Amino acid sequence: MGTLDIPTMGTRIDLDTFLDQTFFGLDTLTMLGDVEDFIEFSESNIGWQKHRELRRTEQECDAAHFDDPHLEAQYRDQTLEGVEYRFEISLRQRVRYAALIALITTIEWVLLALKKRSTFEFPKKPEKTNEAVHALSVFNEKAAISLEQQIQLLEALIQIRNCIVHAAGLLASYKYELELRQRLGALSGVNVSNLNFLGDCINIESGFLEEVIKDVRGWLPNVEKVLLERGLLNQ
Repeated sequence: MGTLDIPTMGTRIDLDTFLDQTFFGLDTLTMLGDVEDFIEFSESNIGWQKHRELRRTEQECDAAHFDDPHLEAQYRDQTLEGVEYRFEISLRQRVRYAALIALITTIEWVLLALKKRSTFEFPKKPEKTNEAVHALSVFNEKAAISLEQQIQLLEALIQIRNCIVHAAGLLASYKYELELRQRLGALSGVNVSNLNFLGDCINIESGFLEEVIKDVRGWLPNVEKVLLERGLLNQ
């Protein structure tokens, strides 16, 4: 039936999928698209700003004069390395950290809103379990949606989010460092790195979050539809 642009920068969805969504599902798709657009805009802007800064820095280095040619070469190398570090490591990682936090917040908003609409009494949340993970686990069991892999990924992403929020992404400062290291070892697209020279930290690779959003877009709006069909949600 074709595709349709929804109000985001680059997101397109199948028109049949669009027409099959509830208003709540459309809101969910829009919020996920907002996170995706934030990543796209920020990453592309960093690339453009880096190009401009490199030109400015090259001109500055050309204008600098040293009696010792070795000092001149060292100055140029260090200055250009500083630009590279700022844009490719520092800024990009902060954008991806922010995008991950925004994505998890969106998922939590959706799942906790659905929990409030449930037609059954929720079981008690296990200690140390995230409330959104608990809600999704209960929905998954009640409605037999088969989201076990998605739940595992959500648990890992929430722990990564917690490390970023509470320990600036530095593993040595995070209370559950060993558990997080195990999760990171099993996760493709996020790894441990010392690129910022502050110690082992979370490194989110380019494209990882976009793939996660693509997956979440496929299952998160569908949770509400299945729960409604099985009488587990109020309208």
